[in-house]
Amino acid sequence: MCGIHGILAPRGDLSFALERMGARLVHRGPDGAGVERIPGASLGHTRLSVIDLSEAAAQPLWDARHQVCIVFNGEVYNYREIRDECLRAGLELRSESDTEAIVGLYLLAGERAFARLDGIFAFCLFDSRSGDAYLVRDPMGVKPLYWSERPEGLVFASELGALVGSSLVPVEVDPIALQAYLQLDFVPGPWSIVRGVEKLREGHVLHLDAAGRRSIRRYAPPPPPVSEGPGDLASDVAEFDRLVHRTVERQLVADVPVGVFLSGGLDSSIIARTAVDVSASRISTFSIGFEDPSFDESRWAALVASSIGSDHHVEILGARALLDLVPSVADVVSEPLADGSIFPTLLLSRFARRHVTVALSGDGADELFAGYPTYRAASLARGLSRLPRAVRRALAGAADVVLPVNYDNLSFDFRVRKFLAGLDPDPVLRNARWLGTFQPEELPFLLRAHDARLQPELERLLHEPSAEVLRAGSLEALLRTDQRFYLQDQVLVKVDRASMSCALEVRVPFLAPEIVAFARALPADRKLAGARGKALLRAYAAGRLPPEIVERPKKGFGAPLGKWFRGELRELLEDVLSPASLARHGLFEPAFVARLLREHAAGRRDHRKRLFNLLMFQLWWIAFAGKPRRALEP
Repeated sequence: MCGIHGILAPRGDLSFALERMGARLVHRGPDGAGVERIPGASLGHTRLSVIDLSEAAAQPLWDARHQVCIVFNGEVYNYREIRDECLRAGLELRSESDTEAIVGLYLLAGERAFARLDGIFAFCLFDSRSGDAYLVRDPMGVKPLYWSERPEGLVFASELGALVGSSLVPVEVDPIALQAYLQLDFVPGPWSIVRGVEKLREGHVLHLDAAGRRSIRRYAPPPPPVSEGPGDLASDVAEFDRLVHRTVERQLVADVPVGVFLSGGLDSSIIARTAVDVSASRISTFSIGFEDPSFDESRWAALVASSIGSDHHVEILGARALLDLVPSVADVVSEPLADGSIFPTLLLSRFARRHVTVALSGDGADELFAGYPTYRAASLARGLSRLPRAVRRALAGAADVVLPVNYDNLSFDFRVRKFLAGLDPDPVLRNARWLGTFQPEELPFLLRAHDARLQPELERLLHEPSAEVLRAGSLEALLRTDQRFYLQDQVLVKVDRASMSCALEVRVPFLAPEIVAFARALPADRKLAGARGKALLRAYAAGRLPPEIVERPKKGFGAPLGKWFRGELRELLEDVLSPASLARHGLFEPAFVARLLREHAAGRRDHRKRLFNLLMFQLWWIAFAGKPRRALEP
């Protein structure tokens, strides 16, 4: 993994901008840095060496004939097959890297090469023969890529902070992105929180030709149709076994130490068990635990590690380790992200990085195989959501009065309140309400300049993935929506920023193209069987993992925010969300925010998600928009 940045069709001497962007990405690639200025493009790279540690693999990288240049972030797992094809075709390759394999395949196949890459990646490829430039992102959006069309040229980078740090991109909050963030806890692509900056969509390529004409198209193949038949469970389990072994074996390849994140949940346990099965050397697994038993999973991880025979590493932490991260987390994520698991993910990444450079994780399984309780709740909600809106609001209000507040992780009262508050006849919007924070009807009270005309635009975006599935409103429609937004723009962003902040590469075997295609084509009963999610994964894990792990309910990887906001973090929270602090941008109504603070502090309401959502936005704004901008000139 690395950091990439650059300016396409640059107008003027922008060396200072390249230097500033590179400085903001050093954490992603501490092993080296390089810049290449070509007529038509200026490309920069910060390197984390994983495959081929030699200088021959340094970037920006040219082909042997100095025709095509690339800056690349990620990994291509089928690079050996691609290299063999290039060598058979007579191309000269000067390194053993997967980066040069991409360039070679492009020389052979042109733009068709992009669809043949199996990996997680974002790269810029410049063809000096034609002046064509391509920005390319992997099919599941694992690796980030931001871009903006500016008077100085088309600017791109791995992180939003690098674009802002270039001094070419002014920081102005985008109103549709803000309203989306407040509701979803993340900014869904292609939007970003900064007006005029976009995220390149997953599986898409941005093409800029020599004449400056820009186009964006999807290069990845469309998802397969969903199976309507019952299928054969034994055959499906056998096929998954073949795919997961093939995938994990490929993703263990590196010229640096590799380990596995092990939470003790089903998904990471499957990856860890498979890694032990296919590896010729002993596998290291990593987990962290917490003194608060409501948030601690370390004993489950230890059980799995003992069962599979991994070399297990665990670190038990107190609340102070998490609390110390809060003030600086905005610099890590570089865009507002209200996911409390960013803190333990940061600590786990730093802990694992002391031992390995690459770690495999179990991310993606929940969104592919229906692991979240929201999918099970959908069937119960269908009837209730048909009730008149006034009745639904009354039910939610009654729950607030009757149920006592409990600040434990995923407590019963928290789940009931979220369920009732999120009821909506539209299954896609209902799912978004459950996973997110502020409801649309709350925004006029929170935002000083609320624009109701933006809500249909967000809802249209959220419905795009379900259009790929004929049975709109089905389980598969919800899964595709969560894959497109919640997984890509929240889960994967969290993992990428947390791990790359300490130069740790995280690979995600469940998101390999073959496994994604397999999961998407499965009938619904292979995913959600009665009240149990991940039916196929549980059938696969039976006999391979301890039964306690196979039968465990889903448990989040979070932090005790509700308690902290009444204790250790109360002073910081009240300072950052004070009327004086809010007045610096004038976006939020101070009286509404003050009421949230009072009710939570008094224990009358559990506003942990609302307050954390606002806190993360404020911390981002203070770090990126609240400081005076440096002058454009160097």
